[in-house]
Amino acid sequence: MSEPKHDCDWILKAMVAVAASDGHLDTREIGLIQQIYEACKGCKLDAGAIARASDANAQGNIKEEFTNAAPRLGDSTKEEIIRSAYLVLLADNRIMGEERKQLLDIAVALKIPEIHFGAILEDLTNSLENKA
Repeated sequence: MSEPKHDCDWILKAMVAVAASDGHLDTREIGLIQQIYEACKGCKLDAGAIARASDANAQGNIKEEFTNAAPRLGDSTKEEIIRSAYLVLLADNRIMGEERKQLLDIAVALKIPEIHFGAILEDLTNSLENKA
């Protein structure tokens, strides 16, 4: 599997990893992944590309890939990876243990301190509540 070249591709990798960690990708998760990716990269992503990303993730070692990428990714990109993946985690209105663990594993691999990880999630939760 080739390594992502663009920050948005790392965001896609994380979103798909979290969404698929409960065993399946539902239509709301796929739709949200498509919206976030399009906003980031400026191009549409079809469901087939998401399925291929899921297959590629399943064949690789997500934690290792993010650990290797961490030194090359800026703090803002790391935060966006976590924010985007957390949004997808919330898409199906239930948070499964596997999804939460996958998100935490990605944060650890990216070397995001636990307190910062919590702050990212809290900030996103607060902004979502303010929009409601």
